[in-house]
Amino acid sequence: MSLIYPSKAADVELAQPRLHAFVIGVANYPHMKGGAGAPALTPLGLGQVTTPLWTSLAIVNWLMKDYTHPDKSLGSIEFVASAGPADVVELNKAYAGVEPATMVNIVDAFERWQKRCASNPDNIAFFYFCGHGLQKAEQYLLAEDFGDPAVANAWKNSINFSATQVGMRACAAQTQFYFVDACRELPFALLNAISANGQTLMSASVGDSVNCSAVYYAAAKGAKAHGPRGGVSYFGQAVIGCLEGLAGISHRGRWIVTAASLSKSIPEVIEHYKKLYKLHLTCNSDVTGLETINVPGVGHVIALIDCTTAAASTHAVIKMTRKNIVYLSGLADPKPLVQIVEPGDWEVTVTFPSGAYPDHGPETCVLSPATFVGVNTP
Repeated sequence: MSLIYPSKAADVELAQPRLHAFVIGVANYPHMKGGAGAPALTPLGLGQVTTPLWTSLAIVNWLMKDYTHPDKSLGSIEFVASAGPADVVELNKAYAGVEPATMVNIVDAFERWQKRCASNPDNIAFFYFCGHGLQKAEQYLLAEDFGDPAVANAWKNSINFSATQVGMRACAAQTQFYFVDACRELPFALLNAISANGQTLMSASVGDSVNCSAVYYAAAKGAKAHGPRGGVSYFGQAVIGCLEGLAGISHRGRWIVTAASLSKSIPEVIEHYKKLYKLHLTCNSDVTGLETINVPGVGHVIALIDCTTAAASTHAVIKMTRKNIVYLSGLADPKPLVQIVEPGDWEVTVTFPSGAYPDHGPETCVLSPATFVGVNTP
């Protein structure tokens, strides 16, 4: 079973505009290093990962509980996931009977998903993949059974994402969002391969096009994607945070998240994580169109308030205030002061009880999503 919402295919609404989602999480690779299956003839330096399971579950949970759109409610979720032995029980607790993310299951689920997406041109097609990825001229996403030595074509059990995304131009859904939470490195074995192409899951013609096609990558070309072991990937955290308001823009009296605002805000959040976790985190996107993907009702800002030098920070007391809300970072507290707050005017005051530097503020700062870094003192 890969359809987890609604519980029966007959209950999927096809007559009205809806968001139809396809989520893939691959945390078990039997033929890669540490796997339980026959070793791949060319393992490409890949091993086991835990992040994809928890990331894909978080994305599914967000869709089920927090996705909001006044005109295009949730229509369906196809979910395939492969968990490592230690996490199978947790996966079954969350969604019992979910099919593993083998290539056959991915292809079958993709066919069902894209047909639902095509049922109405006003539908939103939502695709999220978390697992191993590689990039040569095109981006490849690896299914659970990638590397099976019994398969003559080593790349049969992988998705040619680049070609598939282009192929989705033939789908009637005019709004399409793709999240590629995978590495984009080019190992020597792939560089040396002359027939690596992966499976193209859909094809299009020259005249096919869509109004909005937005792709968000968890890594720049040639780079790795990262995440805490046994947790949600940093890209997944950024995507969910941005969908919930960190990518919010004020539009006609309400906060909305669009293809363009995600393209702006996800890199800002990733940059924050890069400094916070001291990792080489990258991301990029390829966005055409301005369509809305979520209407969270609120906007959020990550506020980071610090002094311009580390020496000054040790002497500083930092305070943020808005109406009756007060955030304070005292002398012994970590710097910068970091809070997720509502957008708008905030007063920032920096004082130096020791007298080592002149006090600053209160200064009125206008905070807007996704991040605010300030103020300039001393």
